[in-house]
Amino acid sequence: MEANFSYKKALAAHLGAEMGQLSLFWKGRIGLYGLLRSLDLKAEDEVIIPAFTCVVVANAIIYLGGQPVYVDIDPLTYNMDPEKVADRITARTRLIIAQNTFGLSSDIDALRDIAQQHDLGLIEDCTHGYGGYYRGQPNGTLTQAAFFSSQWNKTFSTGIGGIVYCRDEALAARMAAFEADLPAPGFGASTMLAAQLFVRRYLLSPALYWPLVRLYRWLSARNIITGSSGGQELEAPVMPPGYLQACARVQARAGLQALSRLPENLQNRQDSAAIYDRLMVELGRSPLFVPDYAHHTYIQYPLLVKDRDRFVALATQHRIPLNDWMNSPIHPVQTNWERWNYTAGSCPEAERVSRHIVNLPTAGGAMEAEKVAAFVRQYADELYDAP
Repeated sequence: MEANFSYKKALAAHLGAEMGQLSLFWKGRIGLYGLLRSLDLKAEDEVIIPAFTCVVVANAIIYLGGQPVYVDIDPLTYNMDPEKVADRITARTRLIIAQNTFGLSSDIDALRDIAQQHDLGLIEDCTHGYGGYYRGQPNGTLTQAAFFSSQWNKTFSTGIGGIVYCRDEALAARMAAFEADLPAPGFGASTMLAAQLFVRRYLLSPALYWPLVRLYRWLSARNIITGSSGGQELEAPVMPPGYLQACARVQARAGLQALSRLPENLQNRQDSAAIYDRLMVELGRSPLFVPDYAHHTYIQYPLLVKDRDRFVALATQHRIPLNDWMNSPIHPVQTNWERWNYTAGSCPEAERVSRHIVNLPTAGGAMEAEKVAAFVRQYADELYDAP
């Protein structure tokens, strides 16, 4: 386990944490599940989350018998609107999860005030936020705990992977015990992940982006390859077999390599976002809004378009590697939302944005961003005018 030790040590140094405050997992959602369990979430307890999130967050809550309660988003930040949180609090509310959407921190001070007023827990969903800051402090270190993801498109990647940080010593000890009890991923899963990491690093090109994305999603949904979300997780909130697993050595080794490239990666994203901001001004639109309390990592650069299917088809023709986070209030689930305790029409801003959003890539730096900007400029009439 030497690789895991070194990886955890490197993460602790970057976050300004102690190694004992961190635990590592096969996926970020496993860390969230363990965190909720360690916080003693009970049946029927309610957890407030944004209605512009990934279904795996809701799944982890439901697996423990809890109830996700969705709050609409601020259309400027794409994060939970603090002004709408209080209306969703009931006698059964236990916890608020503050999401760093696309790498932008939520308004932690506003949410902390609400949590303290109602005696609620507050944790950060930093699956998009590693490397960003809130009022000068690293994302994920501001509340009682946080969970991170090092999945494929994050600021640093181990293919898939999860991290939990706990400020509280007793909570960290419970998470360490949970981590220690998990089985290691099998040889087949680890080998498959290693092969996928190799393909992504050395073989992926703009020309192959969309074909490989479609193939990856198809294979992942059928559990043929090591994917972000298996098909069972998208069909119903029932924990699939083999869900709970520890961090593998292949992930730790990949994490150490990726962390060494993190400054360059973050700079590429800043450079890309600056190009897209200038493009928005050129087109008479507002650049991406960043509140003065946050340092944005720009894991993706969100853009609203009139017809997403048409815009993605055009991007495919021009070999532009777009993404489609969050194409649903509980991404990527498109139907049967009630299975996850979501009522259609309850969060209109999240639903509107999710119908129109695409994400411009940022990891490739200025050269790729200029190409993407030229494509957007060519099809500027496809952009969505918010009401």
